[in-house]
Amino acid sequence: MFHTSAQYNKMTTNAKKPNLNKTTKTLTMQGTADYKANIAIVGAGPAGSYCALQLIEAFRENACNNYHITLFDQLDTLTTILPTGNGRCNLTFDETDFKKFASYYPRGEKFLYSILSRYSTLETRSYFEKIGIKTYTQPDRRVFPVSNSAKTLRTQMILELNKSQNLKIIKKCIKNAKELDKFNILVLATGSKDRHKLASQLGHTIIPYKPSLCGLKIKDKGPNFPTGVSIHTPDGGIIFTHQGISGPAIFKISSIKVNSTLPYTIKIPILNPDEVFEHIKINPVKSFGNIISEFIPKSLAKYIFEKNNINFEKQACHAKKIEVETLSTLVFIIEGPDGKGEIVHAGGVCLNEIDKNCKSKINDKLWIIGETLDIDGFCGGFNLQNCWSTAKIAAEDIVKTALYNQN
Repeated sequence: MFHTSAQYNKMTTNAKKPNLNKTTKTLTMQGTADYKANIAIVGAGPAGSYCALQLIEAFRENACNNYHITLFDQLDTLTTILPTGNGRCNLTFDETDFKKFASYYPRGEKFLYSILSRYSTLETRSYFEKIGIKTYTQPDRRVFPVSNSAKTLRTQMILELNKSQNLKIIKKCIKNAKELDKFNILVLATGSKDRHKLASQLGHTIIPYKPSLCGLKIKDKGPNFPTGVSIHTPDGGIIFTHQGISGPAIFKISSIKVNSTLPYTIKIPILNPDEVFEHIKINPVKSFGNIISEFIPKSLAKYIFEKNNINFEKQACHAKKIEVETLSTLVFIIEGPDGKGEIVHAGGVCLNEIDKNCKSKINDKLWIIGETLDIDGFCGGFNLQNCWSTAKIAAEDIVKTALYNQN
């Protein structure tokens, strides 16, 4: 929704001023007669590219051609989307209740209430369908392109970007914010590691980056650790690696525990004790280890028997209740992330310094979106949805600002 000049003046007059101990940098506007929105987007990943697409669409819907967008990145456009979803691109998650959707973000949940209430999974899927990317939902509610290819999605988004005569893509690494002085509107979409600290240069506080959605290193693994074995769990599964444990269930734990003091202990249920006892009743003379091996790989069963000093070969009828309960839960001491190419990082621009439209409260020509913000979600399409939603909301606000300055 765009406002009249009178409505806009009333809104800005009544707006509560942020109590921030920082010097606000003021944008010097051109005269309204010759004002042209000269927009720089730093970062051509999912958030930056989607913001450019939404800006182009919103300006077109408002019959405005008095703008220019420059999209900067040291990498080729949308390169970072290619590995998402193991190359299939898990676009989003099928949940229409914005509060439930936001609950999947360990950091940024409340900030996203307003964002997701205005633009969430339904609107995202509708836009992608409009540009030729049909989607489908898996039984686990994760949403993917019908092509099951991040490459085709990237190709289609780039085709859409290239249709605009108001957009220029420059393959360049912006290291200093002064390089952006000629632009009157800035969008930072540099991802979860703003390596050149552009947001900091522009006056913002950075919450320190820490690996999230990553594998974990185990302290004192013990002998016969089942490297290469994988098991399914309600949270998506575990893979046993040379350094410890990985997989969707572990990514979730690593995200939740990102600020925990190391080392810390985790407990992961892998068996239902009642089901184990039912199998023991049916096969009382079978070895206890072989009963457990009906539920999990035998190499893992042998490992946890040995780790807990329980006899693998004894008859199941002699198994004690406490032994079944012990074997039903994996217990590990975690000494840190495994450093194997983290998917996402916790940390980023402090959300107290960003308004509900992703506009900076510190620098009035700056919007910050996507994983540059201190927002990170679990696996399942949540981190990409953060990119899509914040990009859209920022684009709407930028266009509203540009139209106001042109009138």
